[in-house]
Amino acid sequence: MSLIDEALPRYDAVERHSKRVPASPEAAFAALERLRIADLPVTAALLRLRGGPSNWFIGLGEAGRMRALDAIAPRRIAERPGRELLLGDIARYAALHPERPREPPSDVAGFAAFDTPGWSKVAMNFAFTAQADTTLVRTETRVRSTDPRTRRIFSVYWRIVGKGSALIRREILAALARALANGGQE
Repeated sequence: MSLIDEALPRYDAVERHSKRVPASPEAAFAALERLRIADLPVTAALLRLRGGPSNWFIGLGEAGRMRALDAIAPRRIAERPGRELLLGDIARYAALHPERPREPPSDVAGFAAFDTPGWSKVAMNFAFTAQADTTLVRTETRVRSTDPRTRRIFSVYWRIVGKGSALIRREILAALARALANGGQE
């Protein structure tokens, strides 16, 4: 069973993307870990937009050197090196700056069990599958709200930001393929 299936087996919304890259699963996994936010100009712009007017016209500066996986909201929950990386987030997403629980779960079991009303859970993975001399990298994002009211609120939010989320995932996959085609460096 995949980590994402363990963490969020039932979901209200899902998006999936994939790309074949010229490397082993282990090399692709390592290259994903090395991606920087500066390698992802669309993602950087969307993060600045999300940050509000004070962030709209500033450059990346130090943030450009930040690892891409540390810059996006979901945080690492678990991994199977070379096979799957699971990121997760629990928040109230309707606000400009989403509110998060004081003590969010730190592992797959805790994430799966979290069911306090009023929150939405987002699980995102990157899965790596060897195929001949390449690797198929798949990313899936799943969302589950903990109660009907939150589900309705999140569905409005997702209609607004879902396209941006898809752009980020596709840009990560494209940057990963470029980095691997360039010997592992973007």
